[in-house]
Amino acid sequence: MKYYHYLLTSVGVIANNSQVQASLKEKTKPNIIIIYTDDQRYDALGVNNNNEIKTPNLDKFSSKGVNFTNANVAFSLSSPSRAAMITGRYGSSNGVLTLDGDLNKGEKSVADYLKQDGYSTGVSGKWHLNQKPNELGFDYFCYFYANGDYYNRKIYEMGSEVTPSTHCDDYCVDKSIGFLRKNAENKEPFLLLHCTQLPHMDNKHTWNAKDKTKSIYNYIDMRCAESKDSDLENKPEYLKSVRNRTQAAKYGYPNKESIQKHTVDYYSVITEMDQFLGRLIDELESLKLLDNTYIFFMGDNGWMLGEHGFTSKVLPYESSTKVPFFVVGPEINKAVNTSFVSNIDITPTILDLAGIELPNHLHGRSIVPILTKETQSIRDEFIYEGVGSYGGNKPLLCVISDEYRYIVTYDSSDLDVITYEELYDILNDPFEMNNIAGLKSSAKIKKELYKKILNHKKDILHMKNE
Repeated sequence: MKYYHYLLTSVGVIANNSQVQASLKEKTKPNIIIIYTDDQRYDALGVNNNNEIKTPNLDKFSSKGVNFTNANVAFSLSSPSRAAMITGRYGSSNGVLTLDGDLNKGEKSVADYLKQDGYSTGVSGKWHLNQKPNELGFDYFCYFYANGDYYNRKIYEMGSEVTPSTHCDDYCVDKSIGFLRKNAENKEPFLLLHCTQLPHMDNKHTWNAKDKTKSIYNYIDMRCAESKDSDLENKPEYLKSVRNRTQAAKYGYPNKESIQKHTVDYYSVITEMDQFLGRLIDELESLKLLDNTYIFFMGDNGWMLGEHGFTSKVLPYESSTKVPFFVVGPEINKAVNTSFVSNIDITPTILDLAGIELPNHLHGRSIVPILTKETQSIRDEFIYEGVGSYGGNKPLLCVISDEYRYIVTYDSSDLDVITYEELYDILNDPFEMNNIAGLKSSAKIKKELYKKILNHKKDILHMKNE
């Protein structure tokens, strides 16, 4: 990349070299934009092998950079996901394990770091942490809190309240554009966090897209999950009554036509989101900011559309944990990367790009070595930390590797007593239908993966190993 020369360790941290550090200070600081969508599953983007969904703006833009096809969030729930993303740390450490959570005292956000380094910082769109944006390093803010109506939404901007009749996401695109124009004129380096409401449901549990948008889809064309009729026989008993299952029944799942029509609604709001974000992308090009701006696009968590008879998120299965993620920026060439990356990697990557030394307490890793093609991966597996709560889920830890998904469910947040184990051979069983944890032939790999669980308990959760 033209701004920095990196001396990298195996995890992508800038080496402690005084000449390199001095050189970094002389370089122009890059601008940073994070686009964080809500409830967008990995394949809810045309570029991710989905021929049904219409997302032309994002598909075209993603082709300018690196598309990561194996991105998983640290915990699949809105507030914890956002906290993990802006701190680079798991929820068990930053304090946010539930909706509307507070970051622990002393936690620093990516905006705090960049603001201290001379950046103008702003956030526009959905906000879902208990602390206000200005308490977490954002100089400019225009936000709506949590979820609600798409239209006539109460929005807070720099101490004022407005209730625009337009779609809240469209309104906040205007505000993000205003932030970009101001900073382009001032020629100050900036960080913009742009968060969408879509494709999250409105407060009536509907995807309220316009009829014109829905008309471009035919529900008969919609695929259904092969596991939609699962009886959950080889999964934890509690899942039969968890909210993911009971709410799905209210939507008419596992009936095929109900899922297909629901999928049309889901895709339709994503198409509208794509239109709104297209205006933001056009403005970046119009202002000629792309030569010095890195754009990170990611979903905050996945969404289950009938997999195992479920809806919603939180649970440790692929459609819940896996999200779209791509990065566009100066001298980043078009590529597809299949290695494990996560939302906790965004903050260390941004600090790396800005030439800021990475704090040693971050759990995420810089993906700069991948973007510069110095390496293809930064980790061999990823730990999904399901120790937060929502909708009746049980605490769990999950190891995701190229070949397996290993889920350990516990009886309580103490993580002392294991109540269930799941092991899926995802190369041969990509839909996670055949739990092989109890097979003798699985004992060796299960033991190896369990070591990863123990290491996470020791290094991140600071719990005594069994």
